[in-house]
Amino acid sequence: INFFISSCYVHVRKPAAEIFKLALDIVRVQPEQVIYIDEVEMFTEVASKLGIKSIHHINQVSTSNKIKAIGLTIEENEISYA
Repeated sequence: INFFISSCYVHVRKPAAEIFKLALDIVRVQPEQVIYIDEVEMFTEVASKLGIKSIHHINQVSTSNKIKAIGLTIEENEISYA
């Protein structure tokens, strides 16, 4: 995790698209440069509609497989680009 945004400070909550747009603006990246992982499927659906690569976390195995499918490798305690 590189950063997080707390809704109580920015006064916008998920699943509002504005919180995802705010995050993109803060770190100055394009949606396609981001991978968003959440256990709440509705949140990943909103992020996906904005062009953010999104993973609905169900369990470690499925999330690891989805991360690898995006083209990243998983080392113990870290994720790195292949």
